[in-house]
Amino acid sequence: VVESPESWYLGDLALYMYNGYNRMPYCLDTIDEFEIGERIGPFQFYTWYQRGIQNDMEGMILVFKDSLCDIIAYEGSFIGANDPALGKEFPDIGIYETGHGSDTSAIYLSGMPGSVWLYGPATPGELNADQEISELELPVVLSNFYAKLLEDRILLRWQSESESENSRYHLYRNGSHIASIEGKGTISIPNSYTFMDEDVFAGINYEYILSNIDYSGKESFLDTLINIIIKTGNQLKPFCLGLPYPNPFNPTCDIKLQVYKASEIKMELYDLSGRKIMNILEDHVSEGEHAITINLDKYPSGKYFVHCSGAKQHEILEIVKLK
Repeated sequence: VVESPESWYLGDLALYMYNGYNRMPYCLDTIDEFEIGERIGPFQFYTWYQRGIQNDMEGMILVFKDSLCDIIAYEGSFIGANDPALGKEFPDIGIYETGHGSDTSAIYLSGMPGSVWLYGPATPGELNADQEISELELPVVLSNFYAKLLEDRILLRWQSESESENSRYHLYRNGSHIASIEGKGTISIPNSYTFMDEDVFAGINYEYILSNIDYSGKESFLDTLINIIIKTGNQLKPFCLGLPYPNPFNPTCDIKLQVYKASEIKMELYDLSGRKIMNILEDHVSEGEHAITINLDKYPSGKYFVHCSGAKQHEILEIVKLK
């Protein structure tokens, strides 16, 4: 899993496997060679397929720009050392193998090489005497998350059974954040939430992801809805207006116009007093999605209303110019 992979050059990140027989690395691949999987918010999943892995494979090592940054697992006994890792020399740190047991440990890199390396308890086996086990407290216990189609919009509902230090929920549509909904903090009774997504169009496949943000700012992904689609037959209206973006704006904003059947459409702009100040559109508009740009460069700041009409349908949007 890579967070915000677009901000990295994935050819700098590589995974090695180590062979326990000859202590040499093998199966080196950089992450840009992995198979791309699911995207959940900022997190991109990748899959690495390998055949012919030796039964006595000793470890997996993560490398960034030829610098060892984490030993994910290592079978046997080892200590941190200034010497290079056996079989592969990295410029900064290494490991020194002292045994070939069947236990598996993980190193967490902190401090300088040597005795200050930290590593997890060997598994399988008994717990360390000073190690405690406790259940992980989930920030939100979710009982359901579902979507309901309402003609030209999608109603999202979810219910939590309990919440712990829950600051807010985040909703993602097809990988993009679309809404933040305030949470209930810490509470042990069920709570229901709703969000109406009006910026959707027929024939498009939508995926929704729900996450929560706790008081420390940590984000936890809770559930995913996939293959939510408004069929063309569900659309009773001849057209649909998307939400203006940005809003507030200066001096231009864009509005998506989805036309389900080619027809005459008029779009006008009114000021707060109800006076028409602009004809935005008056034309026979073909079926499909159209981007309409409104430019108020010559008009003062304030609220304005976009009135769109056609085939006995009327819709009004409020926009705000703010310098």
